[in-house]
Amino acid sequence: METRVPEKFVVAEMNTHHFMFRGAGRARESARAALLNAWRAHRIALLERYPERAGSIPDEGSIEAHFRIYYLEFEADAGYRDGERVV
Repeated sequence: METRVPEKFVVAEMNTHHFMFRGAGRARESARAALLNAWRAHRIALLERYPERAGSIPDEGSIEAHFRIYYLEFEADAGYRDGERVV
């Protein structure tokens, strides 16, 4: 008989002044990398429109000095309430 190991994934969240950024992955590192890629794309788009703001919009290497990243861990096919598994 085969034992089924639950598939797990992690969501990294970062709430800025105007947006909630998220990244998903199988571990914290990959979720964080996905979130930082989203931030990088957002920053590039902003700087294309407002190049004069380059000094005030942090890059992905220094974003954590300004905003905290939170990690949520989940199992596939599970139900959650406020971050706690219910089923």
